[in-house]
Amino acid sequence: MKRFLLVYLIFLLTVSCVHKETFKVNGIVPDTTFEGSKVYFVALDGPITKDVDSTIIIDGKFSFVKKADTMCTKILRVPVRYPNGVEDLVTVLEAGTIEVSLSSNSYGQGTRLNNKLKEWKDMKRSHDSIQSTLYTQKAMEGISQATIDSLMRYSVILKQEYRSYVTSLMNENLYNGIGLLLFKVYYHDFPPEERKRILDLTGNLYRDNDEQLKGMIDNDASLKNL
Repeated sequence: MKRFLLVYLIFLLTVSCVHKETFKVNGIVPDTTFEGSKVYFVALDGPITKDVDSTIIIDGKFSFVKKADTMCTKILRVPVRYPNGVEDLVTVLEAGTIEVSLSSNSYGQGTRLNNKLKEWKDMKRSHDSIQSTLYTQKAMEGISQATIDSLMRYSVILKQEYRSYVTSLMNENLYNGIGLLLFKVYYHDFPPEERKRILDLTGNLYRDNDEQLKGMIDNDASLKNL
């Protein structure tokens, strides 16, 4: 009996050691144009690391299962089939399952961090749309200078509000893939002092998890003077 219990205990320990938390994507691609096409799962620094996985769209569906890692950010991408295209979708490999729809307006949700990414994407889309409308109105023939000035003041206010939102979201997620993503996307929008503050807080975390960002940091002359 004791021998049986010992063997059973060893089995349980072995299972617990090899168990890894996983991140799963359950995806659909509604546009039948892309049936049989590949879906690529590309690392954020893929152009350097060549870290790319792929699968095939079958019956409008696809899936990926990866080891969970909240610092790992990857992009779901489907090659264009002219004239149809699919918007890239950024994901964080957080433990759990996300439901994804890839289309001209791709989205994914299901875990806390990926829900946050969806909120950011929706906010960015709204901000970019309003800014585009403002500049279209500014370019209209016969518009007065007073109206142009008013439109541009509103544009500046919106930019400040959006920048504040991005900074707040990044600060709330400095130690996961959202913070890394936002720091990389808006790197040159941050003043050198802010870049240094973030790097002082995160140490080598971002450098070690994104080869492209590592190169941006290493080549940033403005940081060397601070």
